[in-house]
Amino acid sequence: MKIIHTADWHLCDRLGRNDRTRDLETRVERVAELCLEHGADVLLIAGDLFSEQATLPQMTEAMSHIHKVFLPFFERGGTILAITGNHDRDVRIEAFLSGMKLAVPVRAGGPRPGGRFYLTNGPGIAVLEDRGGQRVQFVLVPYPYASRYDVSAADYPSAEAVNVEIKSKVARWIQDKSTVIDRTLPTVLMAHLHVVGSATHSLYKIDAADDHQFQFGDLNPMWAYVALGHIHLPQSLGGAAHVRYPGSLDRLDFGETHDEHGVLLLEIRGADAVVPVRLPIPPTPFHTVDLEAPDGVAVAALAEKYPDRDRAIVRVRIAGIAEGTSRNEINLQLKRMFPRHHDIDWKQADSIAAAPQQRYDSRAGFDSTVRTFLADRLAGDADAAAVLALAETFLTESRTA
Repeated sequence: MKIIHTADWHLCDRLGRNDRTRDLETRVERVAELCLEHGADVLLIAGDLFSEQATLPQMTEAMSHIHKVFLPFFERGGTILAITGNHDRDVRIEAFLSGMKLAVPVRAGGPRPGGRFYLTNGPGIAVLEDRGGQRVQFVLVPYPYASRYDVSAADYPSAEAVNVEIKSKVARWIQDKSTVIDRTLPTVLMAHLHVVGSATHSLYKIDAADDHQFQFGDLNPMWAYVALGHIHLPQSLGGAAHVRYPGSLDRLDFGETHDEHGVLLLEIRGADAVVPVRLPIPPTPFHTVDLEAPDGVAVAALAEKYPDRDRAIVRVRIAGIAEGTSRNEINLQLKRMFPRHHDIDWKQADSIAAAPQQRYDSRAGFDSTVRTFLADRLAGDADAAAVLALAETFLTESRTA
């Protein structure tokens, strides 16, 4: 069975003023082409199919696009198997899944029919069969939100305590399933998890209140292949070529400016070792343009330096301005030069090099951003603990309401 492993699509995403829909659709279209070019039987999406900003109408439109571009793949019996991640919000996902189940009910017992898209919002097992009759078993582990693993956040005094219980429950579930699955079938574990030891971007800080951190051994890595999502840097873990993060489908913010993106192609052939091959996908260009005391001539010269400026997402940082030059005119010139500009930031002279590192990062998600913002604003405040505890209650309600 030929499988393409992807993760972290973040469909319907935005970055500031820029709608990323067409950027992401272009990468989805390339994935569909790769599935046909390499004769893939199964496409895995290991979590974060959608951005947390996605509305139900946007999700429906994104799925219509997927159905259109993957129609040849479905017609030849190909299957898309996806799990939910931390950016897939439960309320919208459940409403969306209700419609999917009405349209395509899942048959109980035996391998699932091919030519379909399956999205799972809870732990489970699926068996798929390729055109040659080979069956592969998939153990599915969505991102560990309490609601997905029957844990009541109200029963615990803090977010950290909830995370400890969820982590323990998920690790036990993975271990238990390794003993009850059909051992005559090769098995793939697909999980949207943060595994300790994985490399992350320097801007991306994870603490116990923000994420569930699993040890490599919690995965029971004796599966034929471990298809991970959540960490956006492509990498293998624990020196094992068959335990992989493929990385996100496209660059999502400036922390990923220099990242390369793509998917992993692998083949499950009995007990043979699985060695995935990386298939690159050209990412959306991101540029940070630093200018010191620019005039109109300096801005015009940027056209030659950035030939991809019409499609690139660009932030501009400016220290000072040339004498006799209009700041408004420079702004207008830059906006025409970079139609997808993210930000034009005027700074004091010499401030660009000394600018403090931004603590907020879109990969951390809504919950983490709220916590970090409140912690910064409430530093030294006597009521900080009470406000943060109240915020945790609101965050939990927003995920489950």
